[in-house]
Amino acid sequence: MELNIVYIGGLSFPLGYAMTKRRRYMVDYMNEKNIECHVLSTRYKKNEQLNNPSKGMYGKTDYYDLSDLFYKGCIFSYYGKGKQKIKQWYNSSKKNIMIFSTKLNVEDFIFFQYAYRLGYKIVFDQVETSYLADGTNESIKRKCYILFCEFISDYAYKKASGSFVISEALLRQNKSKYPNIPLCLLPNSTPILFGVSKTTIGSPVKILYSGTYALKDGVSFLIEGVKKAVQIGCKCELILVGKGRVRDMTFLDEIKDFSWIKYLGFISDEELYAKMRECDILAMTRINSKFANFGFPFKLSEYLSTGNVVMATEVGDVPLYLNKSNSLLIPPEDSNAIANAILYVSENPVNSLQIGRNGLNTMKEKFSIKRIGEIFISFLCEI
Repeated sequence: MELNIVYIGGLSFPLGYAMTKRRRYMVDYMNEKNIECHVLSTRYKKNEQLNNPSKGMYGKTDYYDLSDLFYKGCIFSYYGKGKQKIKQWYNSSKKNIMIFSTKLNVEDFIFFQYAYRLGYKIVFDQVETSYLADGTNESIKRKCYILFCEFISDYAYKKASGSFVISEALLRQNKSKYPNIPLCLLPNSTPILFGVSKTTIGSPVKILYSGTYALKDGVSFLIEGVKKAVQIGCKCELILVGKGRVRDMTFLDEIKDFSWIKYLGFISDEELYAKMRECDILAMTRINSKFANFGFPFKLSEYLSTGNVVMATEVGDVPLYLNKSNSLLIPPEDSNAIANAILYVSENPVNSLQIGRNGLNTMKEKFSIKRIGEIFISFLCEI
């Protein structure tokens, strides 16, 4: 039987951050394979970077955004329109599957119940364990909301037809807690970003970090590591991209006098890719936390796809894919190891360029859209 896939949840589409990209690349695969697909965005806060149209077509996939109705307080219209789209997209001649993100948001519970009664098979795409796990930093209000989401998610998981999980740790956790639910290990996918690999290492060596700035991200260790590299005479420069919550950005006051650090804030994908091309080392420095060990950073597969040298900490599933031949693999929370890795690139440019090429080959083998798309569709056909 042919498939009809509906993605739903509080994520922007088609433009967005990591989880949106994880979805969009599978939509790209389904568009290529002529698999029917729809996207319903239920609630996210729009900004200049995520100002998607409220409805439209992304290739062969139609999408609809309910966020404005929610934030204007038009709750009856919000649920009415959402149910209308869910019913409209149901195709009785196909296997209908609705995919939610890691946790079922409180406001999405009504949509979950409605889709379940209509006959959709429910699938979750889990990319983290609890959002209150060690390594996160949430407000009291946010913690209460997450606890309620986790409570209703436990109920929803038991009615699900299956779950994707992003890591071995999540796979083991789900097998233990929900032994009767089919599971599929689904890493992130990414396209190849650059057609040509780097041919030289710059002087100074440029290190790029892109993402958020919470405790889990380990940016303080990266800054300290680059500082140590500078102190031992290595010519290098750290470029920081992205932004976090106000309480996570206090480090900006501490680095303002460091001439070797440039903070660019949030930039567009096009600008980010240009910076990736320009830089020599792309850094992922998560700390050794439960949050890091159950998730898998989207930026890692994206970094590898550039063919540049990737520096990554040994957390979670990272060592299953990376080693000393295809990355600068370092222990978490170790600024000395970061400094030594930067120094190695500076002193061994030929070997470092080969490491980058090996990383690109790993991405093609493990994280290509084609490979992950085949796993994705195969699992949905079997449930």
